[in-house]
Amino acid sequence: MTLTENVNLTSLIFPFLIGAVLGCCFFYALWFTVKKGINATHPALWFLGSILVRMGTAITVFYWVGNNDIWHLTACLVGFVIGRILVTKVINKANPTDAEKGALHHAP
Repeated sequence: MTLTENVNLTSLIFPFLIGAVLGCCFFYALWFTVKKGINATHPALWFLGSILVRMGTAITVFYWVGNNDIWHLTACLVGFVIGRILVTKVINKANPTDAEKGALHHAP
């Protein structure tokens, strides 16, 4: 499919949903890594292992979903960003710290 062809919006729902799930998993794993890595005896292993697994998975899924189609890749990327927003909101509402409570109160 090229940029000049008509885009079937229903074919973009599946890549969007995959991107949203991927974004949720990616950023939840990042939050989990930071939470566990701060108090770990070998934090470098946590952070290095996490980035390798998260980026490897994300790149593989983007490559698979994109399938040489810019529209599928874009829908997946938009879903990924929406997944980040969702995870950030859920995590902040689930357990805000005192510093976060103050920062959230003064945020624009």
